[in-house]
Amino acid sequence: MTSPVARPSEAAMPMDGGRRPAPVVVAVDGSDRSAGAVRYAINEARLRGSGMRMVHVVPAPLPESGLWPAEAGDVDYLERTGRGIVNREVARARAAAPDLEIEPVLALGPRVAQLVTASSSGDLMVLGRETRRGAERLVARATTAEVVGRVDLPVTVVPARWQETRLGRIVVGIKTFTSAGELLSHALSTAAARHAAVRVVHAVEVPDLAADLGVADAYADDSVAVATRLLEQVVGERSAAHPTVPVETAVLPGRPDEVLVAAAADADVLMVARHHRGMRHPARLGRVPRAILTVCDTPVEVLPLRRTAENMPLVLENAGETLRN
Repeated sequence: MTSPVARPSEAAMPMDGGRRPAPVVVAVDGSDRSAGAVRYAINEARLRGSGMRMVHVVPAPLPESGLWPAEAGDVDYLERTGRGIVNREVARARAAAPDLEIEPVLALGPRVAQLVTASSSGDLMVLGRETRRGAERLVARATTAEVVGRVDLPVTVVPARWQETRLGRIVVGIKTFTSAGELLSHALSTAAARHAAVRVVHAVEVPDLAADLGVADAYADDSVAVATRLLEQVVGERSAAHPTVPVETAVLPGRPDEVLVAAAADADVLMVARHHRGMRHPARLGRVPRAILTVCDTPVEVLPLRRTAENMPLVLENAGETLRN
């Protein structure tokens, strides 16, 4: 049984007949780990001029197969408990943001599936970063990764202690140049609307073999030089559409997750992308985003790519000299 996502009432629609921006959707579980996510969602809803949808999911009491139907009393107890949680969370949010329209949603069923459903008509989904320990934390981490990998809109994972700082900087992590355009356009348009600067970062990971052969430094230098030219080309093409946004690029050697977490330490948000839905990847969310989501103290926004990868020029080099482009 699921409490459906409520539709906005006619009274909630703009007086001029225009369409209200889609809401920011935030998942709450009644614990402190939701606190930062709720503050972040309130801030985003205000920036976007939208409302906020607060979702609490009560896990299904028994397997979905239906072979062992739950007792009515069990389901009623779970619903009452869940309703109390969502009502308390909404009351706190309304006290903190009386200017926002806040829509409560209670769902009963598989957590990932229900969060995906609740987000379907939203503009952004916000999740709290996991803070529990042990086996329970591993399960919760997997749930966060599954939601981020399945939701068809940007998802931001926020530390529990997050507070609004307005540093005026967005860091963008670029993995491949052929699929960088969509993420860059998203980041630049966001920065333009918020009068923020953008720093685009690409990490070059030196393989173990290069270190074993004693050529790690030379490999890193050559790779950084080539990647810098490609990154500047891609960024230049996209930033031309947003001439007022200050943009800088950086290609840094190291593990991508560590490089990006360090680069985002003084940013409002770190933006990364997940695989194009048409690409045949064994996992919905890659290794680097998974690693970042568990440790980054800056909110991490994961953008689901929708378009196909763009054609990039083939660059062949010998001792720094371009042979073919």
